[in-house]
Amino acid sequence: MWRTTSKWLIPALLLALLAPLSVSGAEFSALMVLKQKGRVMPGKIYVKDNKMRQEFIDERGHTITIVRRDKRRIWIVMPWEKTYVELPLGFQLPGQFLQIPPEAVSRRLVCTEEMCGYQVERFDVIVPGGARETYWVSPKLGLPIKKVCRGDQYSVEYSNIRERKLEDRLFEVPPGCRKVASTTYLY
Repeated sequence: MWRTTSKWLIPALLLALLAPLSVSGAEFSALMVLKQKGRVMPGKIYVKDNKMRQEFIDERGHTITIVRRDKRRIWIVMPWEKTYVELPLGFQLPGQFLQIPPEAVSRRLVCTEEMCGYQVERFDVIVPGGARETYWVSPKLGLPIKKVCRGDQYSVEYSNIRERKLEDRLFEVPPGCRKVASTTYLY
């Protein structure tokens, strides 16, 4: 049961772990498309006061990842099972998603352009190991709204970005969900 979820859950978890959470005051929702080696995973993202919620659809249904910097916790919710896993915010898996890696070997501003109605700065980045990544960073939102890793055939892009007030309940484990201790399905 966990294995069918893991092929999409690991990228979702990586995205949540490494998404920018330093944005204070940014409050918005957006559609998100994660593409990896020809597979497409649509989702949604919600950001408010250093909190983030991502929702993805996989073979089993909805998977929700909630990152709470204030509580130093990550919750991975499986609504169809009414369960969730709690991880410390410092939990590390390989990869960098929607954050220009601080350990980047090179970071070059290529240009300023418009994307999804936002002025963005396009950066070419070389990470340790020589992989090249491109980021489109919105100064207004304080984070990238698109990332492309051509070598890994991977991209993430936000669209239909709506700056709006979000309810706090979006950033809590839904009522009725039971905590499970095992994280073995992540590997």
